[in-house]
Amino acid sequence: MSMIASISGSQEINILNRNGRIDPYAVFQLNFDAMGGEKVVKYDNTFKFSGKMEINGFTFDIEDYKKKPSKSLRVVSSNYKIQYRTGDDGVNIWAEQDGKVTKLFDGDSPERQINKLWDEYAYTDPKSKFFIVTANHRKVSIKGDNCYEIKIRNKKTDEVVTHYYDAESFLLKREKREGSKEKIQTDFDDYKAVGNTLMAYKLNITYTDTNIKHYITWDKIDKGLYISDSKFYPPQDDKKNDNFSALTGLGTHFSTYA
Repeated sequence: MSMIASISGSQEINILNRNGRIDPYAVFQLNFDAMGGEKVVKYDNTFKFSGKMEINGFTFDIEDYKKKPSKSLRVVSSNYKIQYRTGDDGVNIWAEQDGKVTKLFDGDSPERQINKLWDEYAYTDPKSKFFIVTANHRKVSIKGDNCYEIKIRNKKTDEVVTHYYDAESFLLKREKREGSKEKIQTDFDDYKAVGNTLMAYKLNITYTDTNIKHYITWDKIDKGLYISDSKFYPPQDDKKNDNFSALTGLGTHFSTYA
């Protein structure tokens, strides 16, 4: 048994199901409670992240904006000069450098539909028609810490996402994403309070197919702020640009937010 404190009092959740195996949905619930409570975690839908990104020996200032569902913007700067921007306005995925823009229409792709469900935490619902969730019946070690391993496969794109939740804190420690195009591992660390929610301030990201790594440290995270939809609109120039992509080897990858 695991005891957790909730707003309504003390709630007891059994990690094991009737067959004596780990219940992934109980782990999800304990994770929600560890972060501040399910209603609190699901309530906020706008975020601004400010910090540093290190990649290939280079350090950049970055700002990430996110508006659920599906809208995002990353601004990468060096010496107060914008080097690169990449975003998603809910319909188009785009990238811009030196006034040159690449843009891809992505209005109703299966990937976008699944990303929306991820934003809504649909994978934590045992009645979901889109996700198949299974748990390893044994704990696994991640950097010396015992963790619960939960595999989440969606039926639309067949992507498999594996979560590793710390068995003591129930905070997400690692995520592995294995899709048809790329494989990404993200390690989460240094959880701090953002209002009444815990969020990770350090992300170590590895593209396991190429072994490209980058490290993000957030200096500040804001949530629940007003962000206009126009913030995510792509610039008008539609010329090919890949200079920054060549420098970093990342193309237009987005990191995972925690």
